[in-house]
Amino acid sequence: MVAGAAGRGRGAGHRRGRRRGGRRAAARRGRFAPPGCEGTRGSELVNDTAAAKSPPVRHGALELLRAVPAGVSQVYLQESVPAGIAFLVALALAGPEFALAGLVGSAVGVLTATALRVPRERISQGLFGFNATLVVLGTVASFQPLGPALLVGIAGAVVATVLARVADLLLTVPARTAPFVLTYWLIVYIGHHFDWIRASPSPVSPVLGLDGDPLALFSAEAEVFLMSGWLPGLVMLIGLAIVRFRLAVGAFCGAAVALAAVELLPHTPPDVASGVYGFNAALVVVGLLTTGRTWRSCLVAVPAVLLLQGGVEALGLVPTTFPFVLAMWTADLHRLHRTGTARP
Repeated sequence: MVAGAAGRGRGAGHRRGRRRGGRRAAARRGRFAPPGCEGTRGSELVNDTAAAKSPPVRHGALELLRAVPAGVSQVYLQESVPAGIAFLVALALAGPEFALAGLVGSAVGVLTATALRVPRERISQGLFGFNATLVVLGTVASFQPLGPALLVGIAGAVVATVLARVADLLLTVPARTAPFVLTYWLIVYIGHHFDWIRASPSPVSPVLGLDGDPLALFSAEAEVFLMSGWLPGLVMLIGLAIVRFRLAVGAFCGAAVALAAVELLPHTPPDVASGVYGFNAALVVVGLLTTGRTWRSCLVAVPAVLLLQGGVEALGLVPTTFPFVLAMWTADLHRLHRTGTARP
């Protein structure tokens, strides 16, 4: 009987040991089980901790930082950080203050769009940086000294970004650079009204033995950013080639056709070499090719922007990129009527 009691005691002890061991094993399984296999509290705690340690980075500070050079590249309708960096290098060749203006303008546009609660995906694509970039560049290139011009440009960049957001919500076609055009016209009007000091234009240097009007083949690409000079324009062509070589060829050909058309006029304008009569043509060719149009469309658009530029100048306004805007709106509205969407 004593032996039987002892045996029963040992059996009960073994069973209690097995139950405690089973509970410890179950706890270990619950702690390390993959989600969905063991619905234990331990697994939930581990999963919550892992999620807290690995926040998503797509919409964080890195994406906003990426949006700054992307906003610069969107001046040429490209979402490309390498192209944006190349364009900033080109601006630095025109003058370090212009590279600073480009960076500041795009950054102000990104921050303003963030404050307006624009979807982060659109901000990271640079879609709210290029109008602000052009406003600050235009103000710094038009007025001096640098400090006040930069402050005025920053205020204008905020206004242009707000206009871009309003247009994004209301228009059925992309606003393109219309917010920049309207804001820059306002700044120029205020500057003339209060007799702000005008910035002196930078001289155009010869390249490869060429001097005079042939320089417009290179300087037109720089004039898209409201800059002068063959070397900045050449670097911008390289930036376009980084994205697609076809775009660089299109920009060069657009400027060449516009230059040839202007040279055929009875009285050639004196400022052809600066590229002011070729940059809208170069930009509209890049815009049409980027949005899926054909070379035939480009052949129609180039003389159209030249005529539009003459009409805007006849009204006493600075053309800037407004002829490009009108040409792209026409193409976008045609696509909208034909397909139901302005997007390619």
